[in-house]
Amino acid sequence: MPRRSHFPFIGLLFSLVLALLMVPALGSVAQADPVAPAAPMVPAALADDADPAQDPAQDEAEQALETVQEILEPAASPTAPDASAVPAEGADLTMALRDLAVTRDDLPKTLQDDAARLLARPSTAHRPPPGSGGIECSPGSGLPCYTTANQSATCDSGICVRYVNDTADAASPGYANAVLGVMKHVASRYAAAGYRPPVSDGSEFDVYLADLGPRGLYGYCTTDTRVSGHVTAPAYCVLDNNYAEYGPVPGPAGNLQVTAAHEYFHAVQFAYDVNEEGWLMEATATWAEDEVYDSIDDNRQYLKGGPLGQPAQSMDHRRGIAPYGAWIFFKYLSERFPEVNVPGGMPTVVRDVWDRAAGAPTARQALGGALALRGTDLRTQFGWFTAANRRPALHYSEGAAYPRAKLWRGVKLTSSRRAVSDKTSLRHLASRTIRFKSKVSGKAKLRVHVDGPKRKKGGYVLVTIQKKGQAPVTKAVKINRSGDKTKRFAFGKKVRWVEITFANSGKRDATAKVSARVVR
Repeated sequence: MPRRSHFPFIGLLFSLVLALLMVPALGSVAQADPVAPAAPMVPAALADDADPAQDPAQDEAEQALETVQEILEPAASPTAPDASAVPAEGADLTMALRDLAVTRDDLPKTLQDDAARLLARPSTAHRPPPGSGGIECSPGSGLPCYTTANQSATCDSGICVRYVNDTADAASPGYANAVLGVMKHVASRYAAAGYRPPVSDGSEFDVYLADLGPRGLYGYCTTDTRVSGHVTAPAYCVLDNNYAEYGPVPGPAGNLQVTAAHEYFHAVQFAYDVNEEGWLMEATATWAEDEVYDSIDDNRQYLKGGPLGQPAQSMDHRRGIAPYGAWIFFKYLSERFPEVNVPGGMPTVVRDVWDRAAGAPTARQALGGALALRGTDLRTQFGWFTAANRRPALHYSEGAAYPRAKLWRGVKLTSSRRAVSDKTSLRHLASRTIRFKSKVSGKAKLRVHVDGPKRKKGGYVLVTIQKKGQAPVTKAVKINRSGDKTKRFAFGKKVRWVEITFANSGKRDATAKVSARVVR
């Protein structure tokens, strides 16, 4: 946000004085040939005070506040939410409110009450403990705020579903009981899988029901407690009061179930690190909803925005539906390492990631720690993951319904066109695949030279060959320390195609180069 001068009238005064001094000298020439006015001669002390450097922490906090406000701007629209309508800038409300919660102490004092009202619970009867910075909700904030004293609650097993009996936010007692049943089921699944329970704020875990449909929301979870840095935090959630406006698929019950599973997992995540990387939080919450309610498959709509639909895009990309689409990586890990701690439970690999996220500086390190327990590393697993995404039907239990990762380039090699070379950008946590299609008669080999990221920088290369009448076979290419390798592969009339996949699990973007030549 641009910062204005604290003393605009001083600049104006000097400009007027300067203009008056210049008039006699310029005369009619000044009128005939106008030029840009000279900068006002402000003393250095005043200039320094008038244009101070903006505090980066305040900038970040103000941006977080603006993001929440921008998400809520279309709240007046009566249009029912589109299941695929995640804001184009990746401005998910739960993550936006989280960002606001962890930065609000850096806001100017004049804006801190605005932030507190956005983070406030719908019910003023259940404010956070004294000293936490809580404030009553405001009907004008764009988020639910109960405006009636006719409020009720149904509670069991440490969970309370709170609702009102009149106004537009009203919910029926029967529906509130149904929500409580869903929340208890979700909470019990995560507890049985070994996840931490949400941090207590001194009372039950609160779930509020409100009319979210006109706001374009399915649900959200946040904290109204003052937090800063990588710490744990209590949370509360808000769900719709009937899910009647959200379309026939998956229907009111299905929307309630997957939303409850997704949002409650955010509350669980807050018990590890409220300020963890947003892509990891969204990807694993989307993975978790599929584990708890596997038959609904609502999360498939996001695959087009993640590594399956956008393989050249970084997996930790924060915009649009990308963080949601990244759930497929955790699906890959949980099917490759399917061990569970209880019969019928959830694969423990994702829980192990979160156990390490509580102390690891980055999501990458948390992933690496969980994979090290299984005798492997992120470079290897991300590499095989990217190759598997070219043929999801062969590598995922439900992969026949998934989109297929796109090629970077396809090339036909013939007896007349025997060679090709190319290079491309290779983002971090992303991949590129090139296919060489054989239109060569007789016996032949394909001599391929690859040059990608260094091994220590996350480089990994795989080759997939499909011979006629056979299933594709994928193998790792043993690149050297510099990321290079020259190797010959079967080609000619018995081979349909050869694919080379470059994967970059490193921290930085890189370049991938490849050259191929048909040899006899």
